[in-house]
Amino acid sequence: MIITAVLAAVLLLVGGGITTAILVKGDGERAAPEREAADSSVIAQKSAEAVKYGDVAVIDACTVMPGTLLEEIGFRDAAHGWHSQVDVPRSVPVDDATVEGQSDAISTCLYESTAEGGIERFTLSVRQRPFNHMATAGYQGKNDTPVTAAGLKGFMSPGLSPDSFDARLVSADGNAQVNLGASRMSNVKEITDPEATFMKLLEGVAANLAKGAQGRTVHVHTGRYESVPNACDILSTERFQEITNGKDSGVVEADYYERESFDSAQNKDFYSNLQECRRLSPEWFAAGKRSQGKALKISLRTYRDAGMAVGDAQDCDPDSPSRTITGEAVMSAEKIGDVAACGYLQGDSPTISFVAGRTQVKLTGYGDWAPDDLRAYVRDFTPVAQKMADDVRKAIG
Repeated sequence: MIITAVLAAVLLLVGGGITTAILVKGDGERAAPEREAADSSVIAQKSAEAVKYGDVAVIDACTVMPGTLLEEIGFRDAAHGWHSQVDVPRSVPVDDATVEGQSDAISTCLYESTAEGGIERFTLSVRQRPFNHMATAGYQGKNDTPVTAAGLKGFMSPGLSPDSFDARLVSADGNAQVNLGASRMSNVKEITDPEATFMKLLEGVAANLAKGAQGRTVHVHTGRYESVPNACDILSTERFQEITNGKDSGVVEADYYERESFDSAQNKDFYSNLQECRRLSPEWFAAGKRSQGKALKISLRTYRDAGMAVGDAQDCDPDSPSRTITGEAVMSAEKIGDVAACGYLQGDSPTISFVAGRTQVKLTGYGDWAPDDLRAYVRDFTPVAQKMADDVRKAIG
């Protein structure tokens, strides 16, 4: 078909934060609307003061390996993709600290590309005395080679592929160790020498480690999401302890997606940003006590407006494709939030889902303290979810 008129009219429809151009062809047929691009910088990394865990000034993994360092060596997509962080968000008094030679690192940082086709990933963990056991700090495996970076000594190991590497370094005082992993680096076509690039990254990490605790990295929302607080502020220490009737370890696990995501259903577009935070009780860090541990995760998917949040609420829709993945949902008999609320399993962990304002909220319990039976979980968690719905609506709108 020959189009005689490229553009007969342009109609701008503004609604729900979306601007769509409708192109009309010469024969009166309407072309598909041009979709608005999702925001690429919803969350930014900022610096904050260092914190203490008991008497330990915590070395923050994302401060040792900031996103800017990844950008410098050529990995912009990973630096601005998915960020996963384990950290101590605020100083914990000595009496509340759980320093007992824990097995898990006190701080970790992960970056992974979320660009189309992006598979490169970088991880860094920090282990510190007395929080962590350091007995293997100087151990050399049979495939390890000695390495020195920025004056710090350690060992380097080959990864699972030729463009993947692992290394560990020990601080000059022997009280801290970092483990650095990089995988699938050659996925970025400009990286022609993965090993040399890894060594540049290791040098930067070593230089930052040598400085000791130099603050911590926080993730803050920007642009149209600027008013959205951190998920770990919504699931506060006080709220965690109230819900679980347990003690908060002070260590949190959080995930952030720097870019806005996009979903489309029934000729409607939905734009949102996801962040998650999981708080843990002290028992969670001791292998022999983990069965007694309590963990609770909050997932916040915040949309551009409340209409999008309601329109894209699929968890509790019996006709939703997600039901084939998570199985049958148990509906809440009481009102929670703004639309139907329900419970279902994420893996083997019970989850309750609801919408509050412009945010879809999920609360997932881990450990024996949370009822495995979905009906019991929904019943017991309904008062909790109602409080959290009020918290989210007040904080985000």
